[in-house]
Amino acid sequence: MVHWRGRGKGPDVDRVKLASTISRAGSIPLMKNPSLVSSLLSYAILLGGFITIGLAVHLVVISYSSLPFSDGWTPVGAAAGGVKLLSFSWLARQHNEHRLVIPKLFLIADLRLFQYRQKFLLASIFVIQLLHLLLLGWSMRVFGGWRGVVWRTGFGVAAFGLFCPSQWENFVWGFQVCFVLPGLFATLSFIGLLLYWVAPQQVSWTRRRWKFLMLSILAALGSTYSLANGSLLWPLLLVAALFLRLRFPAVVSFGIAGTISTALYFHGYSRPLQHASPTSLAQMPVKVFQYVAMYLGSPWVREYDRSAVFFGIVGLGLAMYLLLRFPLFVKTSRTFSVQLVLTLMFCLGTAFITALGRVNLGLMQAFSSRYQIFAVFFWCCLALLALAASTEGASRVAPLVFQLLLLAILVRGAGLARVPINQAREHGFQLNVTSTALLTGVDDITQLQFAFPNPDYILDVLPYMRKTRLSIFSDPVATQLGKPLESAFRMVSSGGCTGAVQSVVVTGAGEVQGLRITGWVWDSKHRRPALGIVAATDGVISGWGAVGQWRPTIRATRRWMNTSFIGFGGYARSAQDSARLHLYAILDNSPLQACFFATD
Repeated sequence: MVHWRGRGKGPDVDRVKLASTISRAGSIPLMKNPSLVSSLLSYAILLGGFITIGLAVHLVVISYSSLPFSDGWTPVGAAAGGVKLLSFSWLARQHNEHRLVIPKLFLIADLRLFQYRQKFLLASIFVIQLLHLLLLGWSMRVFGGWRGVVWRTGFGVAAFGLFCPSQWENFVWGFQVCFVLPGLFATLSFIGLLLYWVAPQQVSWTRRRWKFLMLSILAALGSTYSLANGSLLWPLLLVAALFLRLRFPAVVSFGIAGTISTALYFHGYSRPLQHASPTSLAQMPVKVFQYVAMYLGSPWVREYDRSAVFFGIVGLGLAMYLLLRFPLFVKTSRTFSVQLVLTLMFCLGTAFITALGRVNLGLMQAFSSRYQIFAVFFWCCLALLALAASTEGASRVAPLVFQLLLLAILVRGAGLARVPINQAREHGFQLNVTSTALLTGVDDITQLQFAFPNPDYILDVLPYMRKTRLSIFSDPVATQLGKPLESAFRMVSSGGCTGAVQSVVVTGAGEVQGLRITGWVWDSKHRRPALGIVAATDGVISGWGAVGQWRPTIRATRRWMNTSFIGFGGYARSAQDSARLHLYAILDNSPLQACFFATD
């Protein structure tokens, strides 16, 4: 094994041999002559990782809505107010405690190029996670020297950690591109740092080595201006540079870049009103610790279970133990282990600063699914470090036992996946019901609050969205209200569908008053839930409905149905007393078909 102590003069290698030299420098003997069982387990774990990626794709598809959610309305409101979105003042403007410069560029791209239908944002989130996975896989091979059984096992674990359905909010909410970017940039920054560390020093390489340093700094800047926790990278990089005994100019570069970045970040900064004050935080250190423990332990329990504190404390203990071993990893040039410990500290620091800002909102807030991206990744890094440790010795039993444990965790995760997938599905359904209210023109304030806490904000930007055909108004159905039903759909026999209306209530007020209708519907022709609902009065389209709510009691008496997600909710404009409202199921065909199934 090659040691790179002090980063002084090392063995010369040419550019072609650089990658293999780095691999040897950071590697240790791993699982020589693995057993057939161990090899099969590695393929099973790798398959589990790919299945997790597939579940994430499935989750995105079944919960899709083109309507913005919560903070996702920010660029729409700004554009409607005449703000120049590409101006530095708006890009750098504080959003809660964050400076979302890079995520805002993604939001602007979706708004200007893709009608803000969220597809670009959701696809970007998925691609960012894939890139992060590929970076980790590359690090395993180049920095860790992992091959064969160990690499397959590690890659499967990393795939599970990055695409775990428990973080469902980050996959179905386009605005959450800001949550996936910091992790990618952090990994890229640590890779740049370590490439600079292990790169051989020779005359021909000296002029190119600075590129790794610049990669690390630029990636840290990207993380800083993607989410507030990105600022944690600067002290981590500076301390790591000192431990790695990098050249003085490199250490100074990290120090200067971090100082300037932090100064710019906090220029004109104001503490968000919803955050706990520093004075109150000093009075509740126990609650901060409990919040951090719950944050880190939440992936191991069902939601809102306080036993997460136990798992969080275990995770904290393991992280502290590994932090103490950090000098040993540096001394023995275990480059990938160094990268994982730095990532652990980044995740741990994220949990801590989140606690400082959110602890006053209650401890249960630590279970938010969007935080799982850092909590699960924290445990993923622990698992990868444990995998490396289990394969260092001569024993063939230890790695086999650990593989079985990892596989059991993946199987357990698959068993629990139904819960976050159903939560994501309900989220998408409620957004789509909100869309039907907006398309129909019924101001159901309670329903609008699901998309944004202040419904008046949504109503204020609706004229701009209609004019520019953004989001739901880019869909052809947005122009079909008030038109003959037969001009938009091909009518089919009522035998092609079945369903029932379960409630009809008047909602809204004045000219925006209408009917809220709920029930269930089934596409008998294609043996699946209908695509949607269209309401008509005297043959003229007067409303819309979304399908996809969980109705297990309906399915219980109709065994021929293969899913319980058959409930619908929607809106129709109030008809004259003498007119009857007819409801039609929208069936999947080309062109779309309408199948009558009920009246109000």
